[in-house]
Amino acid sequence: MQERQKYRMLMWISIVLLLIVAMISLFIGRYTLSFPEIMTEVLHDNGRRCLSAGFSVICNLRLPRIIAVMMVGAGLSVAGVTYQAVLRNALASPDVLGTSSAAAFGAALGILLGFPLQISAFSSFFFGIVSLLCVMGLCHFKKNNGELTTILSGIIVASVFMSFVSIIKYVADPQDELPAIVFWLMGSFASLVKEQVYGLIPLYIICYLVIYKLRWKINVLSLGNDEAKIAGMNPQLLNAVLLITASILVAASVTIAGVVGWVGLVIPHLVRTLVGYNHSKLIPASAVCGALFLLVIDNLARTLTYAEIPIGILTALVGAPLFAVLFIMSNRYDRSE
Repeated sequence: MQERQKYRMLMWISIVLLLIVAMISLFIGRYTLSFPEIMTEVLHDNGRRCLSAGFSVICNLRLPRIIAVMMVGAGLSVAGVTYQAVLRNALASPDVLGTSSAAAFGAALGILLGFPLQISAFSSFFFGIVSLLCVMGLCHFKKNNGELTTILSGIIVASVFMSFVSIIKYVADPQDELPAIVFWLMGSFASLVKEQVYGLIPLYIICYLVIYKLRWKINVLSLGNDEAKIAGMNPQLLNAVLLITASILVAASVTIAGVVGWVGLVIPHLVRTLVGYNHSKLIPASAVCGALFLLVIDNLARTLTYAEIPIGILTALVGAPLFAVLFIMSNRYDRSE
């Protein structure tokens, strides 16, 4: 009972903080907005509210960005939880299967070829899914779907696609294309397309619901394939469904924001120290905390300097020390042994 109350309190605090930070995020940035002025426009609507500069900034720029940041933070965190459970490895993260590297290659290729932003985003998502098919193909030819084989296959695929990215950076125009590729690889929400963000909301919801629906089976699966078979499950099919769903989340996140590291590794460990290993609690808490963490980092990226800082730099600067603290303080979780 005490554990349930602790979990409910954590969720309520996290959700309230998330809403407060999201509300504050609407009014901070290089274009200063006043909350009383916006409320005055709402209360005294003269039919031209959508034409005002303040509402235009909120509706077309900041609100889609806040939604995108929360989706990416939640998606990467839930994907990290899924990878760590399925692969039974505490160091598994959303880039362990090469999805991030392949999606980065797709976006870099689109920039090199001069594709529109929407086509580059689709290319990023497409190659992210291709990377998972490559990993599954290697496991098939190896005739071994074990955790170690999957991880090694992911390392191979990631290395190949990162080599392709290096080639693209080498041949790209240093005046135009190369800066765009490098900035995108460091992660940023500065070039969002509102329609793209809203179009990906159903995909995120479906993927989250699929993973959450399988939460009890993930608890059993994290103990090993033998235990899953004893419980009447098909571990190979379950692993495939979970890895595909998590990889779709990662590919969609990279499509929106570029490569954003450490979120899918740090947040699951942090939440696990608070709510334990039960995935019925771990998955929702990781989603909320991941969204909150990345939203705070994005606000810092927008406001610390005049020029926006790539968010991947800040997630590494904050995430790496935080992970070191968690690593030193806790030795309870090590699925890799």
